[in-house]
Parts: sequence; C-alpha cells; structure tokens
Amino acid sequence: MRAIITGASAGIGQEMARQCHAKGLEVWLTGQNRDALTRLSKELSDAPWLSVDLSQKEGQIALLTWVADIEIDLWVNNAGYGAWTDVIDAKEDQLEKMIRLNVEALVHLSRVMAKKMVQRGQGRILNVASTAAFLPGPHMAAYYASKAFVLSFSESLHWELRGSGVTVTTLCPGPTRSQFFTRAGMGKMPLLDGPWMPIMSSGAVARAGIRATFSGKRRMVPGIFNYLSSLAPIFIPRFAQLGILNWLQGTKNQ
Repeated sequence: MRAIITGASAGIGQEMARQCHAKGLEVWLTGQNRDALTRLSKELSDAPWLSVDLSQKEGQIALLTWVADIEIDLWVNNAGYGAWTDVIDAKEDQLEKMIRLNVEALVHLSRVMAKKMVQRGQGRILNVASTAAFLPGPHMAAYYASKAFVLSFSESLHWELRGSGVTVTTLCPGPTRSQFFTRAGMGKMPLLDGPWMPIMSSGAVARAGIRATFSGKRRMVPGIFNYLSSLAPIFIPRFAQLGILNWLQGTKNQ
C-alpha cells in the first residue's frame, strides 16, 4: 500500500508519515522545507519526496505529475496554515494565499485523487480541517472560514462516494504542539496561555486521524475537550461564540 502525504515537513503531517511507515505503507512525502523532507526521508527508509508550494498551480501540477503513474491507497491533504491577523490588517495577498492552499489546493487534489480511486474501486482520502471549522474566529477569520469549507466539502464528498469503495475522512484537531502557532504569528493569547484548551501532541492527533481513516469514518475530532468544543454551536448562540473567541484569541494590538 502507498500513502502520499502533503505538508509532511513538520507537525501532524510528519507524524502521519512516521505512523504510515510503521504500518508498512510505502510513504511519499511532499512539503516546502527541503531539509526537513530530506531528514524524514532518510528516517523512513529513503522515502521519495518532492518539495512544492501547493498554494501555486504550478506546485499542484508538479505534484500530480510526480504521482501520475503510481497507484495510491491513501492520500492525505494535510498542507495548510493559519494567519493571526484582523482582516483589514492583513498584508497584501496574505489571506488569499492561505485560501489558495487551505481550500483551492485541497479541492483540486481531492477531486483528482477521488476520481482515480473510484476508477480502481478503492482508496482513502484524509483531509485535515480543525475544530475551528465549527466556530467563527475573530482575528483569524479567513483561517476559520477555510476550515469550515474543508469540513463541509469533505463530508459531502464522503457522502457522494458512498458505495464506490472510496472514503473521505475529515480530521478536526484542536490546538496541537507543532509549528502551526509560529507560522501563524500567534503570540500570547488566552487560548494558548490558559487552561481553556488542552494542547495535544502531533503524534496523538496523527494516530487518531490515521486510525479513523482506515476505519472509513467520516469525521474524527481527537480529544474529549476538542469533541465537546465541536458541539458548542448546538448549545451556545452565535453571538456568544463570537464574543468567546474574540476574547480567547485576542489581537496583536490589544
């Protein structure tokens, strides 16, 4: 069996690669950090790797060309990032580039892979969203919206593929020990500094995601506190959700 993992340079993607390799899968790695990919490749028995920027069409084409002639059993769309900034304070193209990676690349790669897998009559896709998918996110508005899209799109695709032998699992982790916070520019905020949201390890999140994927589950929210937070929209009015997230995430200017 063969697994392709995007965003494998660090964090959850890196741990997924390790766990798939431990399960005996042939792992192919993609990401942007060439040094990290080189190190991980050596660790995983010289796993093939490709450094690409999937926020660019050229990067998506390069990746799909790289895997065009191989059979793929598991495709993991893990590449993505966040930006801690108010919309009007964002730099030129900052949010748009994030949307191209978090949303457009994921849709394109999911569509192409789902079609190939359906033709074979088997395959699994794992798309990484976030508990952010369930809530509005002041000061990270575009990121939260992108993950809401990933969740809605992926669950709908899972439903469309019923009976085809292909499943789509959406992983919705909460705060996780990884490079996400650094890349998002997230400094001190109540969400991270207080006891409000336990931070899980990348390994624990990856294990939950891989396990759910091979079980054919539609959705996985790892961690009891994260699961409970995913139920917040049922019990907490939208205006209250906005107020709570506004306080938990703060702003750089406050």
